[in-house]
Amino acid sequence: MRCLILGAGGFIGKNLFEMIINRQQDELVLFDKDTISISPEIASGQMQRCRIIKGDFSSKTDFEQLTENIDIVYHLISTTLPNNSNQDIGKGLMDNVVVTSLLLDACVKNEVKKVVFLSSGGTIYGVSGAVPILEDAVNNPISGYGLQKITIEKLLYLYRYLYGLDYRIIRLSNPYGKYQKPDGIQGVVTTFVYKAMKDEILSVYGDGSVIRDYIYIEDAIAAILDIVNYTGSFKVFNVGSGIGHSVNEVICIIEKSLRKKVAVEYLENRKADVPVNILDISRYEECFGKWKRLTLEEGIVKTSQYFRES
Repeated sequence: MRCLILGAGGFIGKNLFEMIINRQQDELVLFDKDTISISPEIASGQMQRCRIIKGDFSSKTDFEQLTENIDIVYHLISTTLPNNSNQDIGKGLMDNVVVTSLLLDACVKNEVKKVVFLSSGGTIYGVSGAVPILEDAVNNPISGYGLQKITIEKLLYLYRYLYGLDYRIIRLSNPYGKYQKPDGIQGVVTTFVYKAMKDEILSVYGDGSVIRDYIYIEDAIAAILDIVNYTGSFKVFNVGSGIGHSVNEVICIIEKSLRKKVAVEYLENRKADVPVNILDISRYEECFGKWKRLTLEEGIVKTSQYFRES
């Protein structure tokens, strides 16, 4: 198979690329605006199966050329983040939804077999009435980011209906771990582990009671590859731990794992943060069996080891 990874230089893209190149014999086209650090730990012999293309995800991108002779497209790119997506909602929709429609047009023209879209289990559901949240729960996002994601999901359904373009949607919870930047913009667990190791203050929005579903990145990527090869009737899958932890609980686990006390500052709550988000992963386990994944404690230890060795 020949696969195109859009966003190969990002946190999830690097881990996906690394797992594919180590487990499978696919040929890969790696696309990102930042291509310098795409292959940090890949042997030169394996890189011979890859082609790296530098470019922006925009209306000016030549998607027809990019998707030529491609079997599977992994769409991991978003030009916005959950915490800044409400600042210019219209621009976010133009930059992500409209441009994705151009990508899908090219996929149809070049007879791409499948598009795998990384959606957001943390934002598309909004303030859900029941947790854990099932895939068929009502979608009422409260951020522009979530709105972009659910609209692209609807686009994929439409292109399947009109043109037969196959797809898989991954509603991912909150991944953390290897290759994630500990800059505090995204990734509470990774950022807090890094700052705790550096004896820096942990900044918490609100009172720390916000509950999220956290999953170690290697577990998430393994689940994504399972779903890509799935041939049943489901197109949409939640991918998470199925377990919720408050931010305060995360801090306590970090202190226990690192065996040190950390300093915490509490800041004003953010409007885009839903109070509780835990994903129901029963559909995944129904299709692939009981999921043996790392606990949050084990993932935090593994993340701290990564920082020590990098």
